[in-house]
Amino acid sequence: MVCEIPRVTVTTWSSKGVILVGPTYRKYLEKALNAIKNKEVASVVGQPGMGKTTLLKKIEELTKENNLTMYLDLANKEQIHEEFWTKVISFNLKDKALHELYKIKGKLGYSFLKKLFGIKFEDWLLRVCNKYDNPYLRIYCMNYEKDFDGMINALKDIKMLGNPILLVDEVRDKHMSLIHRLINAGLEIPIVIAMPTEAYSKIGDLAIRRRIEESRIPLDDALTPEDIKEIVEAYCKEISEDLLPIILTLWNSKELTTVSSILQFIRNEMDKIEKICEKRELECIRGELRKYISLKNPEVDSKEFEKRVRDLLVNISKEYGITYVHPRGKRIEVNGKSIVADIFFIAEGHAFLGNVVFSNDGIIHNNEEIRLLSSINEIEHEKKTYKVKARFLISNIDVHLDSIITLNIPTLEVVKILNGDVFLLEERIKLLFDQFLSISTKKEENKAIV
Repeated sequence: MVCEIPRVTVTTWSSKGVILVGPTYRKYLEKALNAIKNKEVASVVGQPGMGKTTLLKKIEELTKENNLTMYLDLANKEQIHEEFWTKVISFNLKDKALHELYKIKGKLGYSFLKKLFGIKFEDWLLRVCNKYDNPYLRIYCMNYEKDFDGMINALKDIKMLGNPILLVDEVRDKHMSLIHRLINAGLEIPIVIAMPTEAYSKIGDLAIRRRIEESRIPLDDALTPEDIKEIVEAYCKEISEDLLPIILTLWNSKELTTVSSILQFIRNEMDKIEKICEKRELECIRGELRKYISLKNPEVDSKEFEKRVRDLLVNISKEYGITYVHPRGKRIEVNGKSIVADIFFIAEGHAFLGNVVFSNDGIIHNNEEIRLLSSINEIEHEKKTYKVKARFLISNIDVHLDSIITLNIPTLEVVKILNGDVFLLEERIKLLFDQFLSISTKKEENKAIV
C-alpha cells in the first residue's frame, strides 16, 4: 500500500511499531521520560484522537526492556485496581520472585531433606505462603487482597524486583480520587496518566486539579504544520508532498481537528483513489490528489461560483438586511471604461460590489478590472444612486489589495463548494460579512474620535 494506516487504532500502531513523530510530540515525550527518570507524575491531557494513547504506548515501548512498565487502560473500568490485577499476572513476576527466593530457601524452611523426599521448592513455597513476612514470597503467592490497598501493597513489593512504571490511560473524573491516593501513597514510582480534556475540566477537588496542572502535558491545539508534515510523511512518504497541502487546508479550516481525524481522512480518501488507480501507480494517485487542489477551468468555475454566491445571498437576505441581489454581473462605467462587477447587491441602503477570480497558477489575470473596481464610490441602480459601502474579491489566491476586502477560499474548499457544499459556502460568506461589519465599526469609531 502507498499509505500504511491500520484499520484499528490508527493513531497508535502500524507494522513499524508505535509511530510518534513531530517536534511537539518529541518534546512532550522527552518531558514524560524525564518525569519517569525522576520518579515523578506526568499528566497527559487532550481531546480524543490527539495522541494520548500513542504517547503512552511509545513510553511503554521505550521503557519496558529495563523496567516493569505497566500500561493500564481504564476505558470501561470503574476502578484502577480492577485493571491492575488483570495486567499484573502477565509480567512474569512469579518467575522473578522465584529467582530471589532460591537465594534464601533455607530461611524459608526448605532443606536438602525435603528435596530428597521429592518436595519441589515451588510446591513448598505454596505451603508457606502465609508463614513468612517476605516481599518475594508475597509476590510469588500473589498473597494480596485484590482491592486498591492490595494494589498499593503489591507495588511496594514489586519495587524489590525492579523499577515499576505505571502508565494509566483513559482516566476519567470518576477515577481521580483513587488516582490521587495512588500519587500520594509514597510509593516513589513514576506515574503517567492520560485523560480527556472534558474529564480534566470536571475535576472539582482543587488539590487534585493543582497536582494535575503542575505536571500537565497539554495536547489540545498542540499540532503545528511541522508536526502535521512529519505525520503525513510517516504514513505516506511517497505521496506526502501531494497530500500535505490538502491536509493543511482542512486543518486550517478546522474540518480536521485531531491526529486521528487526519489519518482517518487519508485512509478513506486513499481507499477511493486506489479503486480508481487499480494498479496503484504513483502517477495515477498523484493525479487524483491534484484534483483536490486544482480547478478544471478557473474561468468557468469562477462564473459558477458567482451564481452560487448570488443564490446564497438571496437565501440569507433577511438575516443581513439585503434588499436586492442583481441576478448577473453588473456593468459599470468608471473612469471612461466599462467593467463588470460579478456580484452586486444592496443592503441597508448601501451598495456592495465584488468579483470572483480563481486561478490554478497563483496569478490574478484581470488586475486592471479589480483596480477600477476599487475606485468606485457610488453606483446608480434603477435611477437611484447608492454609496458603495464595500468592494470585495473572492479568490483562491491569497492577495491583499487597497480598498478591497479579500475573502481567500482555498482551492480545496472551492472544489467542495462547487460540488454542492452549501453549508461551507455559507460559512465563508458569513466571514465576508464579518469583515463588512468590522469596516462599519471602524468608521463609527473614527467619527466618534473626530
